Amino acid sequence: MSPRQLRSFIAVAEELHFGRAAKLVHLSQPALSLQISGLEQDLGVQLFIRSRRKTELTPAGQVFLSEARELLARTEQATLRVRRAALGQVGTLRIGFISTAAAVIMPPW
Repeated sequence: MSPRQLRSFIAVAEELHFGRAAKLVHLSQPALSLQISGLEQDLGVQLFIRSRRKTELTPAGQVFLSEARELLARTEQATLRVRRAALGQVGTLRIGFISTAAAVIMPPW
């Protein structure tokens, strides 16, 4: 499951409307429906109860909503940390000092 699928699921779960959610995630409604159906197949559970009049979360969908939010937040944190590490902004710098060695190396001013 990809971050894109998680974002799509969260959008549908929050809007409870495939058309509005599709606009939020910049997809067509059929593409979003296929993405959600694929996610349901991957998980082996139905996440939404769909009818012509409304869309509702199933109990499994409610549980997955909180998990999806956590997963997405964690993914975004990991991406940020990796980018910061590549820029040298994350890590440990250890500096040691031995006072007896300083007297030999450093001039006495």
